[in-house]
Amino acid sequence: MNFIENVKEKNQFPIIFIGSGITKRYFDNAPKWEELLLELWEKIYDREKFYEYYHKLESEGKNEFKIHLIIASKLEKDISDAFYSGTVSIENLTIEAAHKHHISPFRTEISNIFKNLKPKKGVEDEIKAFAQMLIKARFIVTTNYDNFIEECIQSMGSSIKVNIGNTGLFLRTEDYGELFKIHGSIDQVNSICITEKDYEKNESKLALVNAKILSNLTESPILFLGYSLTDLNIRELLSSYSENLPFEISEAVLRIGVVEWSEGTQEVLQIDSHQADLGMYYTKICTDNYLKIYQEISEIDQGMLPSEIAKVGRFFKNIIEVKGESGELQNVLASHVDIENLNSDDLKSKNFVVAFGDQRTLFKPVYYLDYLNLYFKVYDDSANFEGVLNYVLNQSVTTQIPFLRYANKALTNPELPKEHQSKLQRRIERYNLEDIIRTAHNLVGNNNIQIIEGKNCRNPQEVIEIETTSVKDRVKIMYIISKIKSFDISDIKSLIIQMLSTRSEITLKRSEYRKLFLAYSLLEE
Repeated sequence: MNFIENVKEKNQFPIIFIGSGITKRYFDNAPKWEELLLELWEKIYDREKFYEYYHKLESEGKNEFKIHLIIASKLEKDISDAFYSGTVSIENLTIEAAHKHHISPFRTEISNIFKNLKPKKGVEDEIKAFAQMLIKARFIVTTNYDNFIEECIQSMGSSIKVNIGNTGLFLRTEDYGELFKIHGSIDQVNSICITEKDYEKNESKLALVNAKILSNLTESPILFLGYSLTDLNIRELLSSYSENLPFEISEAVLRIGVVEWSEGTQEVLQIDSHQADLGMYYTKICTDNYLKIYQEISEIDQGMLPSEIAKVGRFFKNIIEVKGESGELQNVLASHVDIENLNSDDLKSKNFVVAFGDQRTLFKPVYYLDYLNLYFKVYDDSANFEGVLNYVLNQSVTTQIPFLRYANKALTNPELPKEHQSKLQRRIERYNLEDIIRTAHNLVGNNNIQIIEGKNCRNPQEVIEIETTSVKDRVKIMYIISKIKSFDISDIKSLIIQMLSTRSEITLKRSEYRKLFLAYSLLEE
């Protein structure tokens, strides 16, 4: 049995490491490390001077990795000096903003380079398969700065918790459905790790990553993509594993797979390999047929995605913490079967319902579509009010959802915890119907308003059904929001219910739909 067959047979979500080779594979202008440094160098120096400085360091006995770090450290200072002196400009950054907010000009320029990557053509099917594989990862670790991984996951209508730098490594988590960007992200430019000092600080992160991986290794295989075995990061990780793995050689090669690009090779060659200097046994997967690998890993099916498992875990944890603080766990956790006495055969042969509550009240985790259907279709929410309230409280205040009916009801409860009162009040204070109407009106534009109003629509459904290619559905919805006070509220509700039945969850998460649902909530109350 080989590595991929073992992953599929055991039906285990893998831990996936993603390196710069993946970005290079799917973007025409994605730079290697030296190419990135050379592009930065040319902002302030002649190209030839780069090679002169490189070979000077090489003659001093520095290896390639050390040379790159030294050049990056030099560029950090020199580009910063040139920026503040006005010699060079950095897109999306002013001198005042850099000074006031302590933003690195050097790292901002790196961020700009990766924000302007150009996708390759002809690899769309492979990227889709890559995205389908990513949502089956137990969690993902990357040293890449770009947002390609997050964008792929979002394209599947899924989500992932993103931890940048040290974020998340010190926290107790469910170890499902998370992305660890240990070298920083273009979304937080100062987090980007590239200089000598950065790598010195990063050593502690690698130790934490190693601990997190090792704690899950008995349950999850590891797949490395876009890395070379000459890469310092992967070598340090593999070295750490070799010292701690409790497996025999035959088992070790089934736990770690390293994909190595072999140009033009369509066969997926899986070779039991040994890295002598690391004392490491693993499977080397040589191929140019990444599509095949992605498709194979995507076949793993545990009934729920890791992101969904994480949501349920966070929900359970939240209930236990809230009820535990008030001493009410006895009323919340009730089991008809003593789950501690269930063995693995019982778990395989029986169906289970996990419920919270006492004999009077049970409630279940609520997700986005559940929440919308409850808000617009079920007005008697007493059976699961704690579930929907927890959904609201778990959303960022900036997330637009219909909420006011639930918030008003919750705030009448004198026993509602103060932190919950505060969060609900902040949400109420943040959203104003008049502001939403005004914003929607501006987004529609005068030309589109004239076209729509020329159709003499009597209700919002007729606005949606206008047949014209010049006015997009998004604009129609914004128009309805801008005129929401002019329509009968029951017609607005009927349209929303019809949307819930005919639109996909991905569509219903778009900003114009979220604004419509929120505007209705504010109008209703």
